Amino acid sequence: MSAYGGLGPMTNAVLWVEAVIVAVFVALRLYTRKQILNSVGADDYLVLIALVLHITYTVFVTVSSVYGLGRLYAQVGDPAIYFTAVKYEVFSQVAGLMVIGVGKCAVGVFLLRIVRNKIQIWFIWGFLAATVFITLFASITVVIQCLPVQKTWNPTVKGTCWLDFSKVGFTVGSWFVAADFAFAILPWFVVWDLNMKRKEKITVACGLSLGVFAGICGIVRTVALGGLNASEYILPMLIWSATESCVTVMCSTIPVLRPLYLRLRYGKDSQSGSSGNTSYKLPLYGSGRNYGRLTKSGNEISAIVTDISYQKSPMQHKKNNTSDETILRGAAGIERTDEVMVSWERPGKNG
Repeated sequence: MSAYGGLGPMTNAVLWVEAVIVAVFVALRLYTRKQILNSVGADDYLVLIALVLHITYTVFVTVSSVYGLGRLYAQVGDPAIYFTAVKYEVFSQVAGLMVIGVGKCAVGVFLLRIVRNKIQIWFIWGFLAATVFITLFASITVVIQCLPVQKTWNPTVKGTCWLDFSKVGFTVGSWFVAADFAFAILPWFVVWDLNMKRKEKITVACGLSLGVFAGICGIVRTVALGGLNASEYILPMLIWSATESCVTVMCSTIPVLRPLYLRLRYGKDSQSGSSGNTSYKLPLYGSGRNYGRLTKSGNEISAIVTDISYQKSPMQHKKNNTSDETILRGAAGIERTDEVMVSWERPGKNG
């Protein structure tokens, strides 16, 4: 009797469909950043790494299903085949943890491209450091939770298990959920201080906060960890791990694809990040102002440069200048517009 069967085929179908979805979104993201924005960054490379890990994860689960993943031990019959299935399933967990961790890091690095407040920057870096540590710790301990490591997937091997990985899994899952919601809430604090119409603030903030859906998937996945001891019932956790990583990539990529959407809708010659009055021009965070003094015809002029967020004729950023350029142009093609306001006083009789 073939070991392949049970819930294995259904699991493979779901995982490979999600792998294709991730690949499509990553391809669109890289095309937008490279061909339209010409601003490929570290977050894009992290998303590409996440894609490779996601495919690796799917391959391990597929191989495991060939050896009986999705069927109970009694249904497989041959202990050697069954334990081989468990071995590849353990390897898939390593890739699954890595892809989720890398996905969270990609979101954090993306936010670093638009955040200017030092406290918020340190907040993001703190989450990134903790995510890297937790991901590496979980990825290593899932394999070496028993010594020798063969005992991790084959309980008949003599040795000891020094770690209850289910507790580690709950901790890691909870942290990933916390990171998702933290990175989803942060953009509201960033955008809400901008000089924009309320409707535009909500639209931009919502676009940057789609990671909340990844957090919901993470909650479901963490709950599914309760089935770690049965080959058949571990599948919900495996599926939700892939779903969480898929949703993370999708939600972090959708804001980046806005210039591509504008190009497809308005044509190749449309300005990326600008389309009439529908574009979002984000000013520099904070109320930074530069003051200058000019003289003309004996009149003293006080030139106050002020950031304004919404104008019908956005400034072009085709060449470098001394003012701050866009904060989201390279990240998502969202522009900022500057307006220069000049006030002066006529000199008095004694001036």
